[in-house]
Amino acid sequence: MKPFTVSELMEVCRQYYPAGRTLDDHEHGASPEWHRFHSRWHEAMADRSRWLTLRGALEDAFPGNVVGDATAYTHDGGYRCSVQAIEPGDKADGVSLEVVGCVSLLAPLYFVYGTQHRYRGGRRENPAAAFFLEALPETLTSSASKVARAIESVFGYQPLPVQWASVPVAGVCLDHFEPAEATLFRALFTLEPALLP
Repeated sequence: MKPFTVSELMEVCRQYYPAGRTLDDHEHGASPEWHRFHSRWHEAMADRSRWLTLRGALEDAFPGNVVGDATAYTHDGGYRCSVQAIEPGDKADGVSLEVVGCVSLLAPLYFVYGTQHRYRGGRRENPAAAFFLEALPETLTSSASKVARAIESVFGYQPLPVQWASVPVAGVCLDHFEPAEATLFRALFTLEPALLP
């Protein structure tokens, strides 16, 4: 598969997100771009076989770890799954680290990042206290590599280069972000990387 260029990915984003609109524009959700975006989700929901295969592969690759579906269905640019790579030492007041694998519905791309969640009184706080798009903590690199290999094996997709994650996509309006806040990562994968169910 030929690698994408940044310009090509920006054009992909412009096919699925309206340009020249703001969040208070009442026509925002009626644009042809939003219709394409939601059609893409309807197609994905009709056949989730590869996504479920990936989830099964991750459960096999991480026996004893919690593997969850972190997808904001019909809201984000793709699927997300999380693997609790490091459990909190003390669930009453500890910290967990998770690896999150993202698979875009808009382009044959994936991305893997990490989160750090605090536990207080036995409950995990949400959103994450920190998330790591560009540089993963060293303790997560092995788990992140496993997640990436599983995605490549099931989907055959290529990774979005880490240095491109924060590249702005000028003029497009994501669901609840103003155009100035749109990035390739948010458009292709998830609007809220720190929020995991």
